[in-house]
Amino acid sequence: MVLLFLLVISIVLQIFAAGVAVRLTHTTKFNSSWILFTIALVLMCVMRFDEFARQLSALTGGRTSIMVMREEYYVWVGIATSLCFAVGVFMVKKILNYLALREERRRNSEKRVLSAVIRAEENQRQIISKELHDGLGPLLSSVRMSISALSTQPMNDTQREILANTEYVINEAVKGLTEISNNLSPHVLNNFGVARALSTFIRKLQPMCPTTRIEFRPGELREARFEADREVILYRVVCELINNALKHARAGRLTIDIRRDREWITATVEDDGVGFDPEAEYDGMGLSNIASRISSIRGELTLDSRPGGGGTRVLVRIPAK
Repeated sequence: MVLLFLLVISIVLQIFAAGVAVRLTHTTKFNSSWILFTIALVLMCVMRFDEFARQLSALTGGRTSIMVMREEYYVWVGIATSLCFAVGVFMVKKILNYLALREERRRNSEKRVLSAVIRAEENQRQIISKELHDGLGPLLSSVRMSISALSTQPMNDTQREILANTEYVINEAVKGLTEISNNLSPHVLNNFGVARALSTFIRKLQPMCPTTRIEFRPGELREARFEADREVILYRVVCELINNALKHARAGRLTIDIRRDREWITATVEDDGVGFDPEAEYDGMGLSNIASRISSIRGELTLDSRPGGGGTRVLVRIPAK
């Protein structure tokens, strides 16, 4: 009786599995394998039903009227079931390859969209930088010349002090405007490449961080040039990593090393600071933004850090071509 109950459960489950396989034929491009699986499950269901009939007949002493298959038919049904499963499993490979291809296309599409967004962002930066440099810059310079011309006119001490303060404010505004324009779109990067741009960035940054010694090692890439997208992304990423280290690491030494081999450009940013847990979430560190930028050009990001004074080492690799 237990065996009959188990056979009934087996038949129900195989019918249910066959129904699922039938539904899957409408949801995938390659449905031949699901059709074969459906046939195999139906044949298995027939075999289980035949076994159920045999067991029931034996239990009732042959008084039931359920037909059973002849032995050779039972063997042929088993062979057909095995063939359907074997061919179906072989054809599942096509489904897996199709799904892998769709996933690869999706990732490539996301990277193209991200790359287009980054490129649009950089173009907008350049436009704003040019407008500031070529628009407001000359206006402030004209105001400064007018102030200088006024200084030659006779005036009392109070007027001279007001004029001097005004000239100082205008000079600071011109200096700040130049710095903002350069941060938006570094002219050194566009004209001389990423190594020179990073060297200029670090040279300006070092006086503001006297407690951290910044060492830049451009190696053989001092005068090298790459594709504009790669230069911009590498520059932005390394600058963000430097800012993160100076802001959060409390390090005494910060080393930036850039190298190139046949296929990869490698940038290493390493400090001896307090470190942090890479698995934790931190506001304002920009790690997701860095990872997105690197991913957009099929690069790699490796982060090694240990909290409690272990320092941090970030390895960035981007394709050279």
